[in-house]
Amino acid sequence: MTTGETNPFLIVPPPGLVPAPASEKPAPAVSPAEPDEFISLPPGIVDSATFRIDAQRPSRAVERPTDDIVFFPAAPGFPVATPAPASDPVDEVLPDAPSAGWTLQLPGGTTVAIDSAVFIGRDPSRTPDRPTAELLAVVDPARTVSKTHALLEIDEHGLWAHDLRSTNGVFITEPGGAEVDVPPGSRTRVPAGADLELGDYVIRVQRGA
Repeated sequence: MTTGETNPFLIVPPPGLVPAPASEKPAPAVSPAEPDEFISLPPGIVDSATFRIDAQRPSRAVERPTDDIVFFPAAPGFPVATPAPASDPVDEVLPDAPSAGWTLQLPGGTTVAIDSAVFIGRDPSRTPDRPTAELLAVVDPARTVSKTHALLEIDEHGLWAHDLRSTNGVFITEPGGAEVDVPPGSRTRVPAGADLELGDYVIRVQRGA
């Protein structure tokens, strides 16, 4: 293609889309307008980009339950009231529970007060499991009482008798007349006013005053 000829396939861009050559100087920056050149807004119109007005939220009444527990402060000089603890269930108390020990009325009228475990016999001795028990030697000319015939012990439920595998056994005659055999190796409760029979030797049992 020779100089001066026009290329029919060349599309000329519209004015302004082609960047200026590097040799040309950039256009001078336009200076900002003076303050008095700003356009003021009409009265009553606020520029949202400059000021923000907080919207007032309508107040809402808070509903409170009517059965709330209200605590009143204690008056000066008065202790704060505390709820009373729940009462413990009352344990059943047996009618013959000991109040101040027990007494044994021996044949002939002798009275012996006991308040702990006691071995009874003609010549009683302690066992290894009760090394601190009391000893009560009785006089039995008929010798129906064994050397260590029985054990009496006291707890919160009353007086108990043990037959220590005696020769002639241990029996209890209750105040109503019923007779109870004390099996060897076990204990049997002795009510107040009963007779404790060690062979032919009879002891009246009473509750201490």
